[in-house]
Amino acid sequence: MHSSTKTEYVVNVRITHKTARVPLMEAVVFKDKEQALAELHTMENVTECLILQTCNRIELYIVSEEGEKTSKIIKQYLASRASLHYEEVFEAIEIALNHDAYRHLLKITAGLESMIIGEEQILNQVWDAYLEAEKAKCTGSILKHLFNRAMTVGHRIRDVTGINKGAVSVGSAAVALAANLLNNLDDKKILVMGAGEIGTLVAKALARRCLSPIFIANRTYARAVTLAEDLSGRAVNFDKFPEILVDADVVICATSAPHILLSKDIVSCSMRQRVNRAGLIIIDLSNPRNVEKAVEAVLGVRLYSIDDLQLIAEKNLAERQKCVDIACRMIDDELVILDDDLKKLSVRLIISSLLSNAEQIRQVELAKAIDMLGEDVDDRKRKVIDDLTSVLLKQTFLPVIENLRVAASNDDRELIGIAIKLFDKLGKTGADVKNV
Repeated sequence: MHSSTKTEYVVNVRITHKTARVPLMEAVVFKDKEQALAELHTMENVTECLILQTCNRIELYIVSEEGEKTSKIIKQYLASRASLHYEEVFEAIEIALNHDAYRHLLKITAGLESMIIGEEQILNQVWDAYLEAEKAKCTGSILKHLFNRAMTVGHRIRDVTGINKGAVSVGSAAVALAANLLNNLDDKKILVMGAGEIGTLVAKALARRCLSPIFIANRTYARAVTLAEDLSGRAVNFDKFPEILVDADVVICATSAPHILLSKDIVSCSMRQRVNRAGLIIIDLSNPRNVEKAVEAVLGVRLYSIDDLQLIAEKNLAERQKCVDIACRMIDDELVILDDDLKKLSVRLIISSLLSNAEQIRQVELAKAIDMLGEDVDDRKRKVIDDLTSVLLKQTFLPVIENLRVAASNDDRELIGIAIKLFDKLGKTGADVKNV
């Protein structure tokens, strides 16, 4: 019999674009999420864990029987990765438990927590995070239910509100920034570094606003070729991108490389080779950064990062406020259901154990009864007796199971504890019967 009456908490520990700028975010970024998941899963009291990491958020979701204690440990764990930035990161980290954690996740999948309200790619990022944790065997019934429900709600909010209609992504916000800085992009030479999810969004947004072909560089050249062909652009071998820098107007960097790709030396060399005196705009969307910060000191270069997209994000929010209000009301309604579902999950093992023990007793007694009846019991009679005892068991325990679920919904740990003590005797009785 499952003997624990402790509450299982969902803990969310996070650092996002709302509380931290790029240098702090990259100070704690996980370069090996599989290893990080293994570390988290072996921590004391951690039964499930998941890491959600994007260009502007690093979030840990933990299931534990020690909510407050575990949240402090995980916050310390995340902040300790920042080394010299420890104090700043510690202050920037936010914590949410249970109801507040559920609300935050639902707002993420609805696109309400994104820098660009209503963005689409966050749904894929959330689901990929869940699948990674599941593959690493770090998830259980609680995170499975929570993240499946969050995905459903995210899609439904988009369908009902249209919050994603015409919504810009981080990639297209970067393009809008470049267009604002240069007035227009029609005759500009633009290089996109990276053909992954964000790089693809950037390239597609550029294709809608540029008359000139877009240059696309990616470490996997074939991927750059495929994207370039789709957008009538030009693929560039990754080791040849410095040649494009010599007369480029804009470079948007959106790779997943864990190191610097555009150093001060590379950019300085390209700028010295310029025939014209036009400046160069570099927008770095990577986390960790792929453009060395010292590049901003190079004459003629203007360097921007995700932090500089805030004005565009604020304009987007103002335009979508009505959709946001509707989405928040839908989330409030969903939270009532989700809270109840997750509370009922807390007694799932108790119910499973109870029914399993009762079924063992039924099978033992059924076998004894049929044996006593001897040869008079044919297959039809055997089935009638089997069905009868099965129905009796189910009907007997149905109100017990429902009362346990109600107790879980009402946080009545005392009643659940009493049930465990009472039905623990059932397990012992079953063992005794089997030994007769």
